Amino acid sequence: SMILVSLDYMHRKIKLTSFLRDSWVEIPSKGKKAKLNAACTYGGPQLVVDTIEYNFGVDIDHYVMVDFEMFTDIIDSLGGIDVEVTSKEAKFINRTTRHTVESGESVHLNGDEALVYCRIRKLDSDYMRTYRQRKVITALIGQARSAGVDTLLSAMKDVFPMIETDMSAAEITALAYKGGFGVLAFDIEQNRVPTDEHMYPDTISGQWVEVVDIDATKDYLREYIYTNNISVEDEE
Repeated sequence: SMILVSLDYMHRKIKLTSFLRDSWVEIPSKGKKAKLNAACTYGGPQLVVDTIEYNFGVDIDHYVMVDFEMFTDIIDSLGGIDVEVTSKEAKFINRTTRHTVESGESVHLNGDEALVYCRIRKLDSDYMRTYRQRKVITALIGQARSAGVDTLLSAMKDVFPMIETDMSAAEITALAYKGGFGVLAFDIEQNRVPTDEHMYPDTISGQWVEVVDIDATKDYLREYIYTNNISVEDEE
């Protein structure tokens, strides 16, 4: 899962942008094309950053990487999350995993259940999986909004040692000072690239990939991140 988090202070928005892992892109320093998620295999999170910047023309300041265990611990540290779970999603989880969840507009999930929810793919598509991942992150931000300062500070002490990032302690402090808890009050928008009109599926070297209109996606992404001109509808 690769999600770009943009803090738009001008328009007071947090913008979440998923990058489809099967996007066929140029891997800088490797001199070849491959699926976007291959960049992490070749060179870790920094090469993922470099690849997104190289192909899509955005500047990324920092990265944060978590694994599955960290993901569940982060959610549990804030007491779980509440998300909408459709009847199809609930039936799929109950049929294919050891977990049992209910359907509804606001279903409480602990960390393990949220991870299972985020990883659903065979029910529909990878596009919908990225949508579910953004829903969970949005719900997590909402949970942080409702938590008290003491709870947040306690959670941060537990969470920070579990993440891998290129930010120093001083940079994290400076970012917190700049935005503080006020950023949690920003509206949240979510999107994914490439969009349907900027890609088509194909098979290359025996791999199922998304062939991307790089120039159109670059323009669309910059417009979405840096302006307030694009409204995004939920995936269906």
